[in-house]
Amino acid sequence: MPLYTMRNKTTGEVHQTTDPGRALRTGKWTDMDRFKVPSLRGLSARAPYFHNGIAATLDEVVSHYEAELSFKFDEKPGDREALIAFLEAL
Repeated sequence: MPLYTMRNKTTGEVHQTTDPGRALRTGKWTDMDRFKVPSLRGLSARAPYFHNGIAATLDEVVSHYEAELSFKFDEKPGDREALIAFLEAL
């Protein structure tokens, strides 16, 4: 990932970040590294998932977090299905 070095023109403060966040849109130093997180409401109607559309279903989203990010669920039988059903109900 690229590393951006930003300098505040008023104070001279220097900030390095991989994603300046809202500051790119607003131009405000106080918005550096701030993000507007999307709501989970209506999630099941917004497939495909992720910024690049790599997951067509919520099951694929859960699989992604398990495989790619080593995010292991301490599952009991039916937990995976219950999680997916919960996400679909939002």
